[in-house]
Amino acid sequence: MKRLSVLLVLISCFLFSSTLYEYKFKGVVVFRSLDIKIKPFFEYDKVEEKDWNPFKPELLKIKDGKKKIILIHGISPREVDEKIDYYKENMISTFKEEVPENVGLYLFLYPSLDVPLENISKELVDLTSRFDSFYIYAHSMGGILLKYALQDENFAKKIKCVIFAGTPHLGSPLAQIATFDQSFFDLYIGQRFELIKYALFLANLFKGYIVAPNYKYLVFGRDYPKIPKNIRVINFVGKLDFTVTDLDKILETHLPSFVGLYFLKYVIDNIYPKNSVFLENDGMVPTISASAYGDLNVFFKASHADLAMRRDIIKKALELFGLLGEGI
Repeated sequence: MKRLSVLLVLISCFLFSSTLYEYKFKGVVVFRSLDIKIKPFFEYDKVEEKDWNPFKPELLKIKDGKKKIILIHGISPREVDEKIDYYKENMISTFKEEVPENVGLYLFLYPSLDVPLENISKELVDLTSRFDSFYIYAHSMGGILLKYALQDENFAKKIKCVIFAGTPHLGSPLAQIATFDQSFFDLYIGQRFELIKYALFLANLFKGYIVAPNYKYLVFGRDYPKIPKNIRVINFVGKLDFTVTDLDKILETHLPSFVGLYFLKYVIDNIYPKNSVFLENDGMVPTISASAYGDLNVFFKASHADLAMRRDIIKKALELFGLLGEGI
């Protein structure tokens, strides 16, 4: 009966469309929001409304293997354009190139913007029920989704090790900032807040974020389901503090994501005081949140997007899973 009720909720989510708002200026889309019509803080001359249908969750088999890794992506602003965007595609391709030949690889593909994670997590449990054991690499909000799935005892028992990559265990202040509209800026005036407006606008323009319902899961201070004590947990934590000497690392990253995240980091740097713990972050998630729980924290000079797709980081994950070298 419980399974049937969950199924009915999921079906209702996929039968009914969401509304995508595209704010245009001289024919160019300059800002987007999903199911939330904002009070614009930027110049525009037209708003177009489009229907967007969430896609059904899938477990994509990338390659076969006796031992298995399951990738769980995070929130993806570009999925309103395409189900597998460059973020997910790059995550898949980098892992596929680095994973040993006899290790299986899967991606849990799900609509991340507006379907409740509590419901989506049931699909993850069901789609992996045929596996005896597996490793999980969960990026960003994918780690929050995983926490809901871990409440299923049989699912949790199958997990050999989890790497949470940039998962906001305590939430992120950017979840609140991402919902700012003109109502906020009506209360605060001055040159600094004008610059914050432009930074938010540019971050959205570069598709660093989209105003959407599921950012509520990332609000700082939100309570999440607990991780079972018997699971080995590793955190990968990024710090967006590149300098000119780190140019080689910048060139390894995806530049549009890097630019979008830097604009978001600028917003954080200018809203919070200089002694705030939020100032150390990966452009999306504060260090204090990404490293809050776990048996081991591994730090990288990396943006939030890098934690999903940068080659040296993926190699480190495979090493910690014990899937590199002999005896696999």
